[in-house]
Amino acid sequence: MATRPGWIDRAEVVRVTFDPSVVTYESLVQHAKKRGCISPVFTRNDAQQRLAQSIVATAARRSDKDIRWVKDNKYQLSRTPLRFVPMTRAQAARINADVSRADEWLSPLQKRLLKQVRAHPTAAWPIQIGVDLPRALKTTHAIASRLK
Repeated sequence: MATRPGWIDRAEVVRVTFDPSVVTYESLVQHAKKRGCISPVFTRNDAQQRLAQSIVATAARRSDKDIRWVKDNKYQLSRTPLRFVPMTRAQAARINADVSRADEWLSPLQKRLLKQVRAHPTAAWPIQIGVDLPRALKTTHAIASRLK
């Protein structure tokens, strides 16, 4: 599964690319509704529209308009100490969507690194957003080991 942010008209949207043999469109819409991520749901075909309407009623909107893509700069993530924690692209996308729930997506190692970042905010931590995970872990560990 992958996501990509963009705009349709003046509405901010997130395109979700998924494998329907792994997760159904219906379960995606239901999960998004439970997490409060529905306002609105743009659908791309009549079947999606009918299904989305059955779950979110008038929040379902049919649109064939092109999405204007934006560079995903992980804005929310970049405003927190989490920007110094090495993570996968999927983790960064999830955490950027809801920074308050970062603990749900971080591994125990990442949680320990975040604790060190918070304990030593003036250390020369490099920003790790978009950095290859093995390389990011190596540089972050090097800094963390010097602080002990």
